[in-house]
Amino acid sequence: MAISAAGVGSGLDVASIINQLMAVERQPLARLQDQQKSYQSKLSAFGQVQSAMSKLQDAATALTKSATFSATKASAGDTKAFTVSSGASAQTGSYGIEVEQLARAQRVASSATTAPSVGEGTLTISLGRYAEDGSFTAAADGEKTISLAAGASLSDLRAAINDADAGVSAQIINNGTIDQLVISSKDTGAAQAFRLSGTGALAGFGYDAGNADPGLATIQSAQDARLSIDGLAITRSSNTVSDAIEGVTLSLVKPTEGETAVTVARDDDTAKKAIDEFAKAYNELNTLIRSQTSYNAETKKAGTLNGDSSMRSIQSQLRTALGNPISGLSGAKMLSDAGISFKTDGSMSVDSTKLTEALADPSKKIGELFAGNGTVDGFAKSMETRLKGMLGTDGLLSARTEGINSTIKSFDLRIETMEARLVKIEARYSAQFTALDAAMSSMNTTSAFLTQQFANL
Repeated sequence: MAISAAGVGSGLDVASIINQLMAVERQPLARLQDQQKSYQSKLSAFGQVQSAMSKLQDAATALTKSATFSATKASAGDTKAFTVSSGASAQTGSYGIEVEQLARAQRVASSATTAPSVGEGTLTISLGRYAEDGSFTAAADGEKTISLAAGASLSDLRAAINDADAGVSAQIINNGTIDQLVISSKDTGAAQAFRLSGTGALAGFGYDAGNADPGLATIQSAQDARLSIDGLAITRSSNTVSDAIEGVTLSLVKPTEGETAVTVARDDDTAKKAIDEFAKAYNELNTLIRSQTSYNAETKKAGTLNGDSSMRSIQSQLRTALGNPISGLSGAKMLSDAGISFKTDGSMSVDSTKLTEALADPSKKIGELFAGNGTVDGFAKSMETRLKGMLGTDGLLSARTEGINSTIKSFDLRIETMEARLVKIEARYSAQFTALDAAMSSMNTTSAFLTQQFANL
């Protein structure tokens, strides 16, 4: 392979000359790349605006839900006996609760002193209920039978019971001397009791609470929870009672010592928090748009989206959605009625004291001010609708970002074409200067020869 070093023969700095020529040739490419970067910056800025708008939409949606303005909070006088929670459907007021007994699951165990014998046999598990006289009534489809082969172990019996899905579970507990098999109902309540009937080597695992000698020992009997609410007797199979008082859930822990009070009150904190989140999201979007569209006359520096018509449209729609009173509402009609105002920079301010007073005044119907009344949209509902339209696939932002993406792709093609052209230009320059170098080298050689000849004369 021939080795060439342009400039060696002529003394010209060919590499530097080519680099300088190519720097001039690359100027149009640099301008294209700068233009592409500006569009990429716009795309990034639109992405930030889109994210802020989505956050505002979520905050607006929270204010359209009736539960936000009808939330309640419940408290119990004796939290050691039970806890209480309430939802939007709960009526404010107080109730007297007395817990007589908790719901329990049935639990039986094998002997604590004699190791159980396991082998070939069957065990029938029947779910049902024991009457006061000890008689057992099996539930429909509540009976299953398991079988073990000769040589089976206590672990095999435990596994067979658990695999049977018979409404009971089994576990082995070592009491320090021997292993005991403990069988328990999976659910609490008197209707979740069980009877066991064994044959063969499993006969010793039988259990019937109505028999004097039930086989396995009773650890705990199945029973329902019993309580009274304002003197009315209530029975439930679970210790979680959510269907006695509408919208109120009681979680029973232990019996009470007499009656204890439960109070259900309004929870305006939920609405306040939702309104504060809405104001925060709005202000973040407002600040972002102002920053992206700003222009500093002193530094002559403009924001990435300065002069963009889409941003002006978004600002206009947001101000329209929040600035005008809503007719058709029977309560408050303006955000200022709820203590919400706007500063000169467009940011939203919430007067906590005025908001608290407005929420406590039923005539203002602050929930309708934000959500609407079914006929007329409130401020939050209107905002949610506008944002959904702008953020949708056919919305303002999608159309704008699609246009920017298309422009960026067109720059990619133009840059690729120009880079290929520059490669050819550089190759041409290299060939031309290599030829020039060779020609000058030849001329220098001839000049030196002639000079020598003339000197010899």
